[in-house]
Amino acid sequence: MRILTCVSTAQPICLTKQIASSGEGAVWQTDRSGYLAKLYHSVDAERIEKLKVMVAHPPKDPNAHLNHVSLAWPQELLKDRHGSILGFLMPAIAGAKELLDVYSSKRRQQLKLEVDWKFLHTTALNIASIIEAIHAEGYILGDIKPQNILVNNRALPSIIDTDSFQVYHPSTSQVYRCLVGSEGFTPVELLGKDFRTTNQTEVHDSFRLAVIIHLLLFGDKPFKGKWIGAGDSPDPNELLRRGFWSYAPNSLIRPGPFTIPLEIVHPEIQRCFLRCFNEGHTNPSVRPTAREWRKALSVAVEHLTVCGKVDSHYYSMIYGKCYWCDRKLHNGLDIFAFPTPKIQPASALQRTPPPRQVSPATFPQPVVSPTSVVTQPRKVSSSKFAHHSAGFAPFFTQPRKVSSSKFPQRSVPTVPLKTRVLLAWTTGTGLATGGIVWLIRTFLGDASATFKDWVLYYPPEVIRFPFIRIPPEKLLNVIQPVQWVSGGVGAFIMGFMIGFVVISMRWRR
Repeated sequence: MRILTCVSTAQPICLTKQIASSGEGAVWQTDRSGYLAKLYHSVDAERIEKLKVMVAHPPKDPNAHLNHVSLAWPQELLKDRHGSILGFLMPAIAGAKELLDVYSSKRRQQLKLEVDWKFLHTTALNIASIIEAIHAEGYILGDIKPQNILVNNRALPSIIDTDSFQVYHPSTSQVYRCLVGSEGFTPVELLGKDFRTTNQTEVHDSFRLAVIIHLLLFGDKPFKGKWIGAGDSPDPNELLRRGFWSYAPNSLIRPGPFTIPLEIVHPEIQRCFLRCFNEGHTNPSVRPTAREWRKALSVAVEHLTVCGKVDSHYYSMIYGKCYWCDRKLHNGLDIFAFPTPKIQPASALQRTPPPRQVSPATFPQPVVSPTSVVTQPRKVSSSKFAHHSAGFAPFFTQPRKVSSSKFPQRSVPTVPLKTRVLLAWTTGTGLATGGIVWLIRTFLGDASATFKDWVLYYPPEVIRFPFIRIPPEKLLNVIQPVQWVSGGVGAFIMGFMIGFVVISMRWRR
């Protein structure tokens, strides 16, 4: 166990476990909750000055109000007992996956991640928002690649390896350059350049951002396709150098049979891609900025709608139909098919309430400075994406419709339903009425004689009512109508019940 000290606060930091290592340095867990330490194998004076500028001038985190860390930014410099600076303290990013695991359909299936096209749009929008905030403070990312971007289950990204950024000293105007780059993410004007002597600008980051967004929305890099020229296809760097992508004029590559077409995205997104990869190939200054990408993606997200057949399919209302259903019909591929849970034996199934119906997710735009961020609502699912119970938005595929032709047909009567109901009701009512009248006449005989004898010979005290006093000679005139009214009510009730039973039995057949 190794103990270091924070330079500014003199607080001790205990290194507990090494979790990663590279040629540059190693990352350690610390005894401070939510923080990691990065220690370099060797530290020079320029790197130390660069880290001091970053610690003193951090950019605003557009997701701070969501309790999310968007940047693994240096927080404190760490020194040993001899006073030598060895590295820095930075926030830890928990419960997230690399960007490759999110945009690659194969990786999603392997990891059983529930990701739809709306989630990918939202992730791209939030990445653009973070890069916009970084540029607002004068920083340049330089080395943007999927390994340096982590995404959680709310479509909130986090950028790591921030100490490789190009840093501008606000007081001395000194530039601490980004010394590394990644193949496929380096714009054409920087190919073959020495990063140690090259100052980069926002237009270079704009190209890298466009490639990241292309990966998210289309699942692959833009400078790939079916080669239609002579000989073998050049390597990706040569295709990039010549500006060959599927939608460039006079391009020698065309979309392959499984390539997702550009026209399915919102027109604002299409224009941004064409500006970046066509016009921006020869004139980098016209490439869309991070702010322009954020605005275009915000509009695109608002125009996404869920498919009426498959709940995990989203498509642009401007396009007008579900491309993913058409793709599955013609190619047999569904890159947004959510993993199907294994069926358990009936004895092992637990009684659980049905899933709560969730409306299509909406993404509110909180007002933050300098950018606004869209978040994916937290929903509970069976996804293994996060390290906790909250997963991606759950979607449930509609049950397969079965044609009625697969079942034996029965002949049904052609009598209209209203006629059947009327006949059953009339029959039941008539039977009940007749039965009640027959019972009255059989068991009571002549009502007049029966009640007359009862009134004359029964003790008078018995026929006194609590609130009404009726003379015995007039009691017969009162009870006779009551007898017939009660008989009619009983007949009606019995007729209703019999008619209901008849109709129910008829419908069950």
